[in-house]
Amino acid sequence: RVCSMRLFLFSFTVCRAAFLRTVFVDYEDGSSQGHFEFGRSVGEAVGDIIRRSWEDDAELKSMEEWAQSEAGRQIYRDFIDISNKSFPLYMKEVEGMAVGAGVPLMRLLVNQLREELSQWVNTGDGRQGHCTDAYAVNETGGVAVLGHNDDWGVYWRNATYFVLATALDARGAVKFKFGSWVYPGYLPGMQLNWNSHGLLWTVNSLFPKSYRSSGVGTAWVARHMAEASSIDELIARAADPRVSTAMNYNLGNLHLKQLWNLEVTTGGVKGLRQILGSYVHTNQFKVLDVDQFQEPSSDHRQKRWDELKPNDVAGIRAFLSDRKDAHYPVWRNRTGGDDCFTEVTGLFDLERRTLSVWTSPALAAPLMELPLDFAGDQSEAVLYT
Repeated sequence: RVCSMRLFLFSFTVCRAAFLRTVFVDYEDGSSQGHFEFGRSVGEAVGDIIRRSWEDDAELKSMEEWAQSEAGRQIYRDFIDISNKSFPLYMKEVEGMAVGAGVPLMRLLVNQLREELSQWVNTGDGRQGHCTDAYAVNETGGVAVLGHNDDWGVYWRNATYFVLATALDARGAVKFKFGSWVYPGYLPGMQLNWNSHGLLWTVNSLFPKSYRSSGVGTAWVARHMAEASSIDELIARAADPRVSTAMNYNLGNLHLKQLWNLEVTTGGVKGLRQILGSYVHTNQFKVLDVDQFQEPSSDHRQKRWDELKPNDVAGIRAFLSDRKDAHYPVWRNRTGGDDCFTEVTGLFDLERRTLSVWTSPALAAPLMELPLDFAGDQSEAVLYT
């Protein structure tokens, strides 16, 4: 078979209580078996992480129960049917991951739909804000940076990993490569991502009041983005008209050293803004005029950005690490009124052509630094201890 586990790294730092496991996979692109084996290889490599992280995952348990209830069964089935018909090869990856990780397929499918099912499960009167993205662009000063705090309501700091994939044609020749920092059991493409076409992107949750009870899951959309070969194609794939809810995408072109903010709402309606200076995006619409659920953490993070006004790499790192607001800090640790954790901070530096990552505030040296060029073996990543 073409798809095989090429290399498996377990990176652990002596001075920190966190690790980043990295999985290297070659797979035959465009082949059902190739995509299944891709998923199975990832599942075999990180199955222990997936199983352990789900043991106390109350969010996943409640979503799975809802998806089997009278209220949720048809909605869940519609999402899966449409996602499967839209992206059958990525569904093969989910099936392969379930086999490799030794977990129930339905649980893994529900896991892909957390963004969609959160519209109905454990919502209360509002929504739980997640990630923060901070930009700084100064062409004359040689600054082009996108920083991302990836936040979620489940503690996953010790349960995430990188997938670095090489897509091959039927003869075994390289078609493209991509990298993705991944939540346990997710398809690649949803968090910190880059590919060999010089594209990079991150995502933030958005909460429109108008959403649909069927459509293609954003996890499948994000996986589709990993294969985009131009910024226009990346935007078109993100703005899939079949999506049922909204997502914010933070996009970059490594070769041009350019950054954009893309908001996509229900039905693929999009708003695009090129970033030419300093900019921040949390979990509220800023480009599109959309009726949305208010989210207090986003308001507090925006206010702190307005106070600091960072415009360089050091300033972006300081902002993403900031905890001055005790009730709703930027770097989050489920304190005060906040109910989220910052799982990782990632910094795409388009001038240095690197991705730096931290699982603690980004004030010290990064836990790990990866090249964005795919010029050599990505196992040459720099680890800091």
